[in-house]
Amino acid sequence: MKLDLIIPVYRNVKLVEACITSLVKHIDEVAAYEPRIIVINDSPDDLDVNAYLAKVKAEGLIQELVRNPKNLGFVKSVNKGLTLSKKRQAAAILVNSDTLTYQNTLAEMMAVLETDPQIGFVCPRSNNASISTFPQAPHNMSGIAITPEVCYKAWKSVHHHLERYTWAPTAVGFYMLIAPDVVLNFGTLDEEFGLGYEEENDMVMRAGKVGYRAVMANHAFAYHAGSASFMLHDMDLKGQQQGNLQKMSARHPEFLPLVWAFEGSAEYRAELKIRQLVPTVDGKLKIALNLLTFGKHHNGTSEHMMHFVRWCDKAAPDNFEIYAICEPSVAKFHGIDELKRIKVRKEFEPHYAISIFPGQPFDLHIVNVMEHLAPINIYGMLDVIALDCSHLRASNDLQTLWSYIAKHANGLFFNSEFSELTFRNRFEREFNTSIYTKLLPTQVSAYVPRFGDVEKGREHVLVMGNHFPHKASEPVGAVIAKEMPSLSVVTLGGSTSTSRNARIMQSGVIPEDEMNDLFARASVVVLPSYYEGFGLSLLNALALGKPIVARDIPPTREILSTYKDVKGVFLFRDNREIPTLIKEAISAETSSVVEKDSIDWDQWSKGLFDFCANLVNQTDIHRRIVERTLDGDILRRFAQMRQQDSQPNPMANTFIAPTEVHIDHLLSLEHEPFVRGFYEQLLGRRVDPAGLEHHLALLNGGTSKAEILHSILESEEFLENRTSVSVVGRQLLRKQRRSWFSKLTKAD
Repeated sequence: MKLDLIIPVYRNVKLVEACITSLVKHIDEVAAYEPRIIVINDSPDDLDVNAYLAKVKAEGLIQELVRNPKNLGFVKSVNKGLTLSKKRQAAAILVNSDTLTYQNTLAEMMAVLETDPQIGFVCPRSNNASISTFPQAPHNMSGIAITPEVCYKAWKSVHHHLERYTWAPTAVGFYMLIAPDVVLNFGTLDEEFGLGYEEENDMVMRAGKVGYRAVMANHAFAYHAGSASFMLHDMDLKGQQQGNLQKMSARHPEFLPLVWAFEGSAEYRAELKIRQLVPTVDGKLKIALNLLTFGKHHNGTSEHMMHFVRWCDKAAPDNFEIYAICEPSVAKFHGIDELKRIKVRKEFEPHYAISIFPGQPFDLHIVNVMEHLAPINIYGMLDVIALDCSHLRASNDLQTLWSYIAKHANGLFFNSEFSELTFRNRFEREFNTSIYTKLLPTQVSAYVPRFGDVEKGREHVLVMGNHFPHKASEPVGAVIAKEMPSLSVVTLGGSTSTSRNARIMQSGVIPEDEMNDLFARASVVVLPSYYEGFGLSLLNALALGKPIVARDIPPTREILSTYKDVKGVFLFRDNREIPTLIKEAISAETSSVVEKDSIDWDQWSKGLFDFCANLVNQTDIHRRIVERTLDGDILRRFAQMRQQDSQPNPMANTFIAPTEVHIDHLLSLEHEPFVRGFYEQLLGRRVDPAGLEHHLALLNGGTSKAEILHSILESEEFLENRTSVSVVGRQLLRKQRRSWFSKLTKAD
């Protein structure tokens, strides 16, 4: 195969010189094809251009120089070169004079051409070449992308994420390789297109009708200044473009539909996500910590994630910028706003390379946000309780959603071997992701700082849990109170107790300092849960040296196996064993361990961060996004169909917040619809699982709907005007609160 490089020139001697110099510099890459540089001078009256071209011709840098007698325009000039190529049956590269050639541009384009006999056209990627542009703006270097060096640097930072070439609906004439057989059979541009625009698309469509295809060589780059020659013509560029596009559509009605289909394809949409992997001008990638489901309360997920956030603030490598995506009021509650490196953002914009979600995604909305934020998505699959517990599984569609996560997440992290095992076993067929499995810290000293100078005591038996059945705190607390009437028993979770020696409290709503005090003043900590992914309460009790009575479950055994010796921890399998073990625990007075291979929060956090950061080096990121997009489209269509069928749909991801909210309607709803209703109508967002659990616990514990609505209307989130609503019937809250308070004082 022979190769001609055809350069039509119109004025702009500096651009012409840069173009030819860059081309000559790399011409040896294609020496095997007997390359010939053909220059068509379409500005015969430009003395500077004439002098320069005569010079490089005399030096042998170009092989053919054709001088038009007058300005003929781009199309006719190119056709003169193509006629020469046709005579020697050569492939031809049309090279605009406002382009720059880089290392491997020519060699890679020729190599791609030879991969498939039906490839008729090959274009490199560029900074300014319609569908061949990659990475597309905006990206992290767009603010300074005015020089060839910056544009090349941006492309070089991400081109390796793409496959070698992409099938395209057309080719772009700024730097277009045409196969020899196409030159022979379709080898001139239609001169009806005048000075230019759409003429290359016409050629591609003509050749396409007999089966020749266009591709983009993703690992080749050519800089393009864009319309530099046309700008020197006294012509209406917009009118020229529109007129020629109308001509194209009339000749080739398939052209625009093919382009539109390409722009809607999973491949192209995946390219748009890859641009988020372009580093900033100082070489940094952006990480989003998705904390949108965090509330202004503490739970196990927020506790371990905040250790990670604080580690990122003090020790994350300098080549990353880290952002916490959450409400400002939530950032303030957890102290994130006081950190030095972590930036707080309320909006979730697609500016990030990596997005990390601290827990399991319980609905499609979370997944939508994650995939919008970044091309690389990482989830913390802390347990599969919501899937295994039948009453929870019956009210969700997590099997479908987590199947999607198992297949398409870039990474998953697990807080124990047990949590990894249980997730893998449920999604063995779909499992196709990188994982980080590390038991959360079991170094007891890592949990001591939480309690500060809290005063210790032995005033009650503390039964840990919440209102969910698998926690078993209510029945176990009742057994202890009944069998051991002389003991004071505090139970977290449950409704009411008939025992005088028992007190019920609602977990998730207790301030952290009060929770610490309950721990510190316990004589024994009882952990009755049937199912955990880890067991933070066990470590908190060990940090205080409290005797522990715990159900014998796999995560507890996994934690205890990290110690050489354990004292003051008593395991049970049968609830009937509990009273006897409590007596032994009280007699033991304390618990203690001898550590073996435990780690602290810094070690765990560093391991997780390194795992997340290394995912940008995966070689299949683009392919994974393509597959994720295809399956995601199906998943979302399925969710929309369910929503249209008016069936309860926990995966519905859109709603329209009303402009007017009626308090009387909210107050008339049952507990769960009430909570979901005020979140959507007053706060303008769907309720997160933690928020739902929190407010249902308040309602079950006796807090009135009026009290809750009053708190919501006074909350920072509502006052931050996340959504604009008019509240009708606010006076009902005052009446119901007075009535509730009156009943309370009479009862006392």
